[in-house]
Amino acid sequence: MSIDDFRDNTRKILDNMLNETAKADRQQLVDAYAELLTQLYVHESHQLLSEVIEDTRTRLDARLSPDPLRQTIAGVQTTLQDLWNSLWK
Repeated sequence: MSIDDFRDNTRKILDNMLNETAKADRQQLVDAYAELLTQLYVHESHQLLSEVIEDTRTRLDARLSPDPLRQTIAGVQTTLQDLWNSLWK
């Protein structure tokens, strides 16, 4: 998932809403599209959480591995991720 994908999907939903404005009851339209946006958010956040859990599982497996090379790679990945996160905060 990326911000651009989420934005594109949201724009499509809102574009559909604006095109249907003259044809439907305003309250029903808002309710229907609020539900669509909620479902989009649920889907995207679930996908993001799944990716984070999978990444965490992979890193934990590498850190617990008896292979020192895998442990080193996991340490470098963690350091780079911490650096990346600190740049965006």
